[in-house]
Amino acid sequence: MQHEIRSSRLTIEDPRAAAVFAQSHGRRVLMQFAQQPRSIGEVAQALQIDIKRLHHQVTRLHRLGLLLVVETKPRAGRAVHLYQAAARSFFIPSTAVPSSFSRGLALELREALTRDAAAGVSGMEFWLDEAGRVAGRTRAKPGAGWMPLDSWRILRLSAPRAAQLQQELLAVLDRFQAEPARGGQVYLVHAGMARRAAHEGATDNPAAPAPQAAGAHRRRKA
Repeated sequence: MQHEIRSSRLTIEDPRAAAVFAQSHGRRVLMQFAQQPRSIGEVAQALQIDIKRLHHQVTRLHRLGLLLVVETKPRAGRAVHLYQAAARSFFIPSTAVPSSFSRGLALELREALTRDAAAGVSGMEFWLDEAGRVAGRTRAKPGAGWMPLDSWRILRLSAPRAAQLQQELLAVLDRFQAEPARGGQVYLVHAGMARRAAHEGATDNPAAPAPQAAGAHRRRKA
């Protein structure tokens, strides 16, 4: 039986359905069905996940109204259902999601950094650099094969420079994301920027040169 997809964009108000989009795996599964009808087997192969696990997730998405059965193909044994997302794209108001869309990944990243640090980091070293800033670096344990990256900066930037930094960080992520997967380890990568409203004290920028007195400037030129 054929069903017409509701619209090109669907607003999700139900918190139960909105919760799907707060989970990276849930929204990835759903959007595999956004462009065209697909079977569970096709998507399981594309995502390289267990078909029984995917069947459970698809059943839940169907009950929430996010997936529709658009065609059923009879065969010996159980018929094959073709599913399609209820819309081409979904808009989820922030009011429908109890926490940040990236909260789950942020928690996973923090746990992974803690685990990798325990395995490969012996400690931290701190010192003052030539500009008088506090500098630091991790020290690896002998024979450590992998060192996690957990680097922070507190920067004072003009609006154009902040926008430039944001664009360059995204460009680096996009460049590596565009490379075809050729095996190897899966990494959880994050780059973030946010305004620090309640900041007091120094930043990690080099200190601005002190302004010169006009009289002193004239004396040097004389």
